[in-house]
Amino acid sequence: MSRNRCFPTRRDFLRSATGAATLAAPAILPASTGSRSRPNVLFIICDDLNDSVDGMGGHPQARTPNIHRLMSRGVQFTNAHNNQPWCAPSRASLWSGIYPFKSHYHGSGNWRQHPVLGQSVTLIEHMRKSGYAVYGTGKLFHNGQEPKDLYTEYGHDPEFGPWPWDGKERREHPTLNCLFETAYYKNLPLLHETPPMQTWSPLSDVPEFKPDPAKGIPGYRGWRQYNAPFRYVNEEDRDLIADELCAKWAADVLSRKHDTPFFLGVGFSRPHIPLYAPKKYFDMFPAENIQLPPYLSNDTDDCARALLLADAKGLEKFRLLHAAGGEMMWKRWIQAYLACVSFADDQVGKVLDALERSPYARDTVVILTSDHGFHMGEKDYIFKNSLWEESTRVPLVIDTPGMSRSGARCDQPVSLIDMYPTIADLCGLPAESNARGNGYRLDGFSLRPFLDNPRDGYWSGPAFALTELGAGQKAHFSIRGRQWRYTLCANGEEELYDHAADPNEWTNLAGDAKFDKVKAELKRELLQMTAQS
Repeated sequence: MSRNRCFPTRRDFLRSATGAATLAAPAILPASTGSRSRPNVLFIICDDLNDSVDGMGGHPQARTPNIHRLMSRGVQFTNAHNNQPWCAPSRASLWSGIYPFKSHYHGSGNWRQHPVLGQSVTLIEHMRKSGYAVYGTGKLFHNGQEPKDLYTEYGHDPEFGPWPWDGKERREHPTLNCLFETAYYKNLPLLHETPPMQTWSPLSDVPEFKPDPAKGIPGYRGWRQYNAPFRYVNEEDRDLIADELCAKWAADVLSRKHDTPFFLGVGFSRPHIPLYAPKKYFDMFPAENIQLPPYLSNDTDDCARALLLADAKGLEKFRLLHAAGGEMMWKRWIQAYLACVSFADDQVGKVLDALERSPYARDTVVILTSDHGFHMGEKDYIFKNSLWEESTRVPLVIDTPGMSRSGARCDQPVSLIDMYPTIADLCGLPAESNARGNGYRLDGFSLRPFLDNPRDGYWSGPAFALTELGAGQKAHFSIRGRQWRYTLCANGEEELYDHAADPNEWTNLAGDAKFDKVKAELKRELLQMTAQS
C-alpha cells in the first residue's frame, strides 16, 4: 500500500529513544514573549461519544445541533479513530503523542508513574513551557490522574454522577432492579463492573431506598454527586451536574481578559455510563419510537474468536438487557444514550456561545473529539474496547479561523495520535517536545495540510489509522484505510472488511482467497506501522 504524497517535516532529524530524564516544572515564558499572533486553542473532548452525532452518519435520531454548528464552520474528519479503545490509554497517547504499543502504557496505574509517559512532555506542559496559559476542567486525562500542577488553572474534577444512594453507598437505580434480578445476571462471571454503572434514568425519577437494617442500609431519597447530596427539586430548581459546572467554568475563562495566548481543555463525562441526564433530554427520544442500529443476528459467526473473547463485557451487557426486557429494554438503553449525547451537546453549545461572545472568536482554534466510540448493539455488543468500527471511530472536528474550509469533510484516515503534532504546528511550538529529554519522538503527524485542502492535502502521515487492543504479546491490531479495515490478532486470526461494499462490517473477507493479495498488502502495512524502531 502506498503512502500519501509527502512533504518534508521537522520530524526527520530526531534520534530514537535514549535514557529517561526527569521532567522539570514548566518554565513559563514572560508575557511579552507570548505573542498574541499565536492562536488560542479550545479543545473539547467527550467521554464514550460514538458517531451518534448529526452529520456523522451514525444513529439517525441523534440530535446534536451545537456539534453540527461547529462542523459547519470547520473541517470534519470523517475517518478519525482512536489508538486504543479504552479511556486511560487513549487519552494518555493523545496527550503524550506516543502510541500505546510504544509507551507500553495500557491503562494500568497512573501515567505519571509510568517509566515512559512519566518522563515525556505532555502537550499541556509543552504549551505552558512555550508561553501559553493552560486551563483545564473535567475529564481530560483519566479519572483521578489529572496533572493539576501543570495547569495555569484547573476547574472542576470529572464526575460520572449524580448517583442513586442508599444512605451507605452508590446503588443501581431502583427502577432498573430488573436488570440484576434475572437468572442470567446472577450467573454472570464476567460483568465485573458494579450495577450502579449499568443503569440510567432521567433526574426527575428521584431514587429512593428504604432502610434495611439487616444489610446495614440506612435508607435515603435523593441523588449524590462529588460525595455530597445533590439537590433536586425539579428540572428548573436543582444543582448543576458536573458537566454543567465544567461548561460554566470554561465560559468564565473565555470571558476574562487574556494577555497571552491560552489553551483551554474541556472534558465532558457524558455520554459515559451511568446514563443520567435531565428529563427533557429523555423526552426528546420516546423509547417506543427508538430506531435500532443496523443489526445482523449472526454477525459474530465469522468474527475472530480472539476479538470476541478480548473483552466479553460488551457481549454480556447486550445479553443482560435482552434477558431483562427484550428489545424494549435495548431501546430504553439507546434512548438514555442519545439523551446523554444531547445533554453533552448542549454543554458544548454553552462553551461555543461563550467563545463567540468573547474577543477571541477569530483567533481561537476549536477542536472537538472523543476518546473512543461505543457499540449500541452492533455485533451483539454494548461497550467500547473492540477493534470494530463502532468502537474505534471518533468524532473529530477542527475549526481554524482563516484557514479551515467551512463545512468541509476529509476522509483521510487519521487518529488521535495526530492531535499533539497538529496543535503544536498550529501554535508554532517546537515540533518534538522530547528532543532534549527522553528522546521519544511524536508518533503522529500534523493535520494542517487537510485544513488548507481537505480533499487533496499533501500529508506526510500514513495511509491508515492504527488501533491496538490488549497489550504486549496478547495485543491485537487493526488498521483502517479509506476502503479497508484489516485486523491481525495475537494468535494469527484475521479480519478483513471492505467498507465500500460493507460499511457495517458484516462480512469478514479474511478467509476468501479472492482477497489474499489485498490482505497480504494490508498485513505488510500493519506490521510496518507496529514495528518498534
